[in-house]
Amino acid sequence: MSYQSDDEQVQLLKNLWKDYGQPVILGVAITLASVSGYKYWQKTQSQQIAEASSLYQNLLDTVQVDQQNQLAALSLQSLTEEQKATVNHLVTTLQSDFEDSQYAAFATLFLAQQQVQDGQLEAARASLEWVLAQKPAPEVNTMATLRLARVLLAESGENGQKALDLLTGLTSEKTYQATVESVKGDAWLALGDRVKAGQAYQTAVDAARENGQNRPLLQLKLDDLAAMAPISSNEQKSSEQEG
Repeated sequence: MSYQSDDEQVQLLKNLWKDYGQPVILGVAITLASVSGYKYWQKTQSQQIAEASSLYQNLLDTVQVDQQNQLAALSLQSLTEEQKATVNHLVTTLQSDFEDSQYAAFATLFLAQQQVQDGQLEAARASLEWVLAQKPAPEVNTMATLRLARVLLAESGENGQKALDLLTGLTSEKTYQATVESVKGDAWLALGDRVKAGQAYQTAVDAARENGQNRPLLQLKLDDLAAMAPISSNEQKSSEQEG
């Protein structure tokens, strides 16, 4: 067995460092940076969620809404001018700083509801389109789409086809089927097609019953449609041709 001199060992270490040391250190550095970066990202995400949650809580506090069933309660609120100013500020902040959060989506849905109550249909449409542009969770997407379709119909009966196009591309759970079909019926009625409107309302009534939902307004729509002048043969043929 031969032994290397001290000089030979030093040279060998130098060669090993030259060939392997720097890549190894670089790999370690990259790994450490990745771990550190991921931890920083996690911390940042947690902070952002907390901040967005705090802003949304401020909105709830502003309109004095209980935590339970927030959207339903929020939609019934009539706000003072001071409350409206605060809500607008909070929603704008959530949209600009936390646009990907569900808090921003829920806050904007509430804002749109208030805008509808104030007769600001164009502003409400813009708010709902903002929510949909963020590609929110399926339930929020369904809610925003339905409300946008209603706003379009409220703006003008000529928007009936736009409303139908929105709803046709909507994938929703069975719990929303009755509402979707009801709004479709409204759109068909706006377009003057009472046959398809009646079919949509009937589908809505059937879906509500199947899901155990008590929706008397759906039956009322169907009854009101039946109380109109009888559908002429021309209307029937026109509807069948379009279908």
